[in-house]
This record gives sequence, C-alpha cells and structure tokens, in this order.
Amino acid sequence: MGLREAKKAKTRKLISDIARDLFIERGYGDVTVAEIAEKAEVAVTTLFNYFPTKESLIFDLEEEIDADILAAIRNRKKGQSILDALYQYFFSSKLFNPPDKKTFSGFGKLIRSSPELSSYLRGLWARYENTLAKEIQNDSGVSKMEAECVAKLILEGVSLACNSPSPKDALNLTFKILKNGWNK
Repeated sequence: MGLREAKKAKTRKLISDIARDLFIERGYGDVTVAEIAEKAEVAVTTLFNYFPTKESLIFDLEEEIDADILAAIRNRKKGQSILDALYQYFFSSKLFNPPDKKTFSGFGKLIRSSPELSSYLRGLWARYENTLAKEIQNDSGVSKMEAECVAKLILEGVSLACNSPSPKDALNLTFKILKNGWNK
C-alpha cells in the first residue's frame, strides 16, 4: 500500500472510530454527521467521500468482510469443504474474537437500538448472502436455489451466534447442524 492509500485508510478508520464511539455514547439519532466530521477534523464532503451514508459510518469493515468470506472459500486447503473453510473463517474472525469486547458489546447494543442501523445491517447481510451464494454455486456446481439456501442458512446461523449469550458455542452448533444435517 502506497503512502496516499495508507493515509486514506487511516483517515477512514479515524472517522469510523469517532462515529462509532459517539453513537455508542449518545445514540445514533443524537449525533450529526457534521459533528463527526468536526471531531475527525475533516469537511463533511470529505466524510461523504469515505462513507456514502450516515449508516455506513458504523460499518467500516463491510467491504473487507465480503472479500474475506470469498477468500475463505477460494483459498481453502485442498480437500477442505466450503462449510469447514467458512466455519474456520468465522470462528477466527473479529465477530467472534473482538479486539475490544466492551466496544464490540456497545456496538451490538447500538445496532439493536437503532431501526436505521438494524435495517442497514439486514441489507448488508443480504448482500453477503448473494455474494456467498454465487461463490458457492460457482465453486461447487450446485443449483442456484441450493446455493442461495445454504448461503442464507450459514449467514443466519452466524448472525444468531453473534447475538447469542455464548457466541462460539452457537457458531459450533450452527456449523455442526449444517454439516451433519438435522434429522429429528
């Protein structure tokens, strides 16, 4: 990464971190974009060059996560199943190993408390589902419907696990059921 790209990435992260902290502290609706820009020492127009909407400020890793999900499938070990590769990715991801558990907990509460952020997250997960379904279909040759069903089940299971009192246990159970089936 060149100097210019590194500076842009640093500015983007700073803006997102400031927005996240303000939103967690005071609530999503009580913080303005102008206030975030001022605190980050950038113009509002600059802020919108990095983030197209107020909602996107809080989801600074959305492109990275989408790419990482695909990379987990594309770069898996020879003979490793798609499910095993995705399990390994999610189990070791920031979703289940947050660097700052207090901030991550506040982030989750913030999302659940804001209809705008909850809606944005649902749209984001729908995009992940579409991307994942296409990759599953291309990689495995299953039908479009089967790939969409599997992608939906995987990501709904991950979402359920993220909001569980015991996230890693819920993730383990999700992938165990997906891999072995449920025959009750």
